[in-house]
Amino acid sequence: MSKQRHCGCKFKDKKGNINLDLTLENLDLDCKTTWKLIGEGNTKGCFQLESRLGQMMSKKLKPQNIEQLSALISILRPGCLEAYRDGKNVSNHYIDKKNGLETVDHYHDSLKDILSSTYGEMIYQEQAMQIAQKIAGFNLQDADVLRKAIGKKKADLMAEVKKQFIDGAKTEGVVNENEAEEIFGWIEKSQRYSFNKSHAISYAMNAYLSAYVKAHFPSRFFVSYLQFAKDKIDPLKEIYELVSNCREMGIEVCSPNFKFVNRDFILKDKHIYFGLTNIKGVGDSVFKKLESIKIDAENANYLQILFIVLDNINKTASKNMISVGCFDYFDVTRKQMLFDFDIITNLTKKEKEFVITNIAGYKTMTDCIEAVLTKVNARRKKTVESLLHSLKNPAYSLSDTIPWIADTENQLLGISISCSKIDDCDLNYVNTDCRTLKDAKTTPKNIMVGIEIKDVNVIKTKRGANPGQEMAFVKMADSTGSLDAVIFPEEYNSYKNLLSIDNTAVIKLEQSKKKDGMIIKKVWQV
Repeated sequence: MSKQRHCGCKFKDKKGNINLDLTLENLDLDCKTTWKLIGEGNTKGCFQLESRLGQMMSKKLKPQNIEQLSALISILRPGCLEAYRDGKNVSNHYIDKKNGLETVDHYHDSLKDILSSTYGEMIYQEQAMQIAQKIAGFNLQDADVLRKAIGKKKADLMAEVKKQFIDGAKTEGVVNENEAEEIFGWIEKSQRYSFNKSHAISYAMNAYLSAYVKAHFPSRFFVSYLQFAKDKIDPLKEIYELVSNCREMGIEVCSPNFKFVNRDFILKDKHIYFGLTNIKGVGDSVFKKLESIKIDAENANYLQILFIVLDNINKTASKNMISVGCFDYFDVTRKQMLFDFDIITNLTKKEKEFVITNIAGYKTMTDCIEAVLTKVNARRKKTVESLLHSLKNPAYSLSDTIPWIADTENQLLGISISCSKIDDCDLNYVNTDCRTLKDAKTTPKNIMVGIEIKDVNVIKTKRGANPGQEMAFVKMADSTGSLDAVIFPEEYNSYKNLLSIDNTAVIKLEQSKKKDGMIIKKVWQV
């Protein structure tokens, strides 16, 4: 029996469990939840929309059907992005016209029937071909040559096609020569690397499908994408962005847990766990070795892990596993466990075997070393006594600090999972966090967030009163998620020294006038 959910999706649900057929033929294309997700720009991982630009343009356009989604994918192409008039590219002309912020025009009244479906903007190859037929009398073959000439950017061929277009326009008499020149110029600019509509519609269907899965089954969506992050050009960056997005959607992502002995990301009890091979220095060879060790990982005690597991793989992998929290389920700090592991590396093979044989009778590393001391000869006695003294009187604190945990996890996992460096700072002036700010239906005034700087993309202005000045797009994060903001030249010049990657800061933000992003107004070091 079909069940209608509040979002408009129809599910087959006999026992309270969702049984969803995700074939394109049966996909609900009017799902409110899916269109809301796209309109919010929450499209990381969604086909064709996952880039920062795709997320931003999704939020601006807020498509509500496949036709509009097809157009969105098309205006992300280079031609539309780089073809400017009146200080604005074709992509933003389309968005503003769709949103009622700009009057719809059609280059020329004769083109209204061709361009009306795209608010007067030329975004599909077919439109350029239809215009060439109507304005210049091109047949289908001539129009296809025009399409190919633009795509291949061959100057001699373009000159030939342009002459044919202008001459044809004179003959047809629909527009005058100056208008024909202008129209051809816009065809040439906007159609570079453009899509035909059938291609764009197909892409839109795939984009919608991926967004649909993300909207309804986010945990499974993210696990799948995280598993393939290693195939990306920058795997650690991909993992960082996906995990940040998980947090924003309220999905908990946890450090690797040795109880599971999982190679890659897994979903357990509604939580996503890093896999062991996601740890820097723990590759497939180490994982295979771990799998071969005959031990019940779920029930093994602390000392068994140290002597039987970690001492049988390479030292770097062992330390990295400890450092990212694989064994946090023991009532021991990570630094304590690292310290104890270093003690083991100073024992002989025979001494280790003695401990393992009697390991059920020991509770702490101190117990182990005291027992070893009763069995060693005079030559080894001084060394073992020194180890025992170190255990009882460590030379440094064995407490885990927030900055150390955050930096270590960033280095070994690509993102700090357990905490953020900002958690250790004075945040008396902070009044919100990244997730709350993103989820807010209305943006509060005097926004103050405590964040860690994750990325700074500095560019030079091309327009305005003083072109050539530096501004920047900044990605910031806290333990709840991430946030993008822009800082304009005047403010950037004042605060650029504080906007270094990994720096912690309190930042005053305000919403842009178009309500499509955040602007950095002030920055304080914390």
